[in-house]
Amino acid sequence: MVMTAGSVGIDVGGTFTKICLVARGGAVQRSVQIPTEPHREPAEFVRRITAVLGGWSFGSLGLGLAGGVDLREGALLFAPNLKPWIGFPFRRVFQRLLRVPVAAENDANAAVWGGYVVALGKRPRNVIGLTMGTGVGGGLILDGRLYRGTTSSAGEAGHQTLSARGPLCRCGKKGCLESYAGTLAIQRAARRFMRRPPRPLTPKSVADAAKAGDPGARRVWEEVGGWLGLGIANLCLVYDPEAVLLLGGVARAGSLLLDPVRRVLDAQPFRQPFKNLILRAPAGRDWGCVGAALLSREVR
Repeated sequence: MVMTAGSVGIDVGGTFTKICLVARGGAVQRSVQIPTEPHREPAEFVRRITAVLGGWSFGSLGLGLAGGVDLREGALLFAPNLKPWIGFPFRRVFQRLLRVPVAAENDANAAVWGGYVVALGKRPRNVIGLTMGTGVGGGLILDGRLYRGTTSSAGEAGHQTLSARGPLCRCGKKGCLESYAGTLAIQRAARRFMRRPPRPLTPKSVADAAKAGDPGARRVWEEVGGWLGLGIANLCLVYDPEAVLLLGGVARAGSLLLDPVRRVLDAQPFRQPFKNLILRAPAGRDWGCVGAALLSREVR
């Protein structure tokens, strides 16, 4: 049976939760943001979500959760920013309350699936996606399907090591891609290279300064894009994808980020994986919500 009603996608972050009504083709029809408040009971969070959804018409619901997820129960297995909620069966509880199919997925996987379906139209069969914000997450599409790995941990591209003596990452390791290309890395580089770093100091404000001609800001993006290019090159040598998707707030820097990435990829001596590689940073959508909603439509 083809589902004609819209679907709800919920992107649950450590600070805020975005709730969207998503049409069959991926267009966001309605959007609400609420504080996540993980210090409160998860059952209370479920009650707040169901209150928001009162009066909405939808045929399925998808959850993108910030952490490792037990797909069957929709329970968090590990979650640095949602630790009090580990083990709570979100999928089962929402399904019982709402009486619609419910999917639960890691938030980065959900976002990459949304970008794959909507921005790429499911045309490439093998895609690497990176979600770029405070952290750097990732997802893998292999042979047209979301690849989760043996323990549902595949795609943690942000924690590949680029330098064993690099900056300390929030995960506890040194030299992760995230420590070179996440928001904190951009802020750190801006303080190094810019004579007057903007306030507030965000990826957007550094990108705006670079577009206005600030040489220090442009150097920030050259450095960040260079490291990101190295990380992407490593992934391409392993997975040989047709396309790489960059999603999230940092990716909105556009050509400031993509140009140095392309230069690194173009300089790779082993050319075959890079000759026809598609590199895309599609314009802003609530990709986590979109992907979660679209995944929920596939629940049987």
